[in-house]
Amino acid sequence: MFSPAIDGSTAFKPDSVTQRYSRLVARLGIDSTLHALRHYSATELIAAGVDVRTVAGRLGHGGGGTTTLRVYTAWLSESDQRAASTLSARMPTRPTLPTPRQRKLNPFERIAEELRAAITSGQMALGDELPTVAEIAEKHCVSVGTAHRAVDC
Repeated sequence: MFSPAIDGSTAFKPDSVTQRYSRLVARLGIDSTLHALRHYSATELIAAGVDVRTVAGRLGHGGGGTTTLRVYTAWLSESDQRAASTLSARMPTRPTLPTPRQRKLNPFERIAEELRAAITSGQMALGDELPTVAEIAEKHCVSVGTAHRAVDC
């Protein structure tokens, strides 16, 4: 892979490449090794979407990429965010709960809304007394208990 000749006909001694890389990163103030660069390369290739078998082949690993995934790649938050987005996009839409206008109101809720509307519209002024529970029950053809719930609401 490393050669002083343009045509790649001769190779550097492995130790000389390691020594040159060590001197380079020391000059740049980076804490790294040539082996760490190998891990970084594998991580970046997988994060970029290169299939694991190709990355394993570049690293000289056999066995379908098991070693590559287990040893040579690191967890990346960007990849995790992409995975979360992919899962999120595949989720079915969340059902919406019916709003009070969409669902049928219970009798006491309907009566309570009617009383609120009378106050809001000015039919009943603030400070006016509400009709009695018995009057509400009779007017709306409901039990006294239902009328009590409407007033409590």
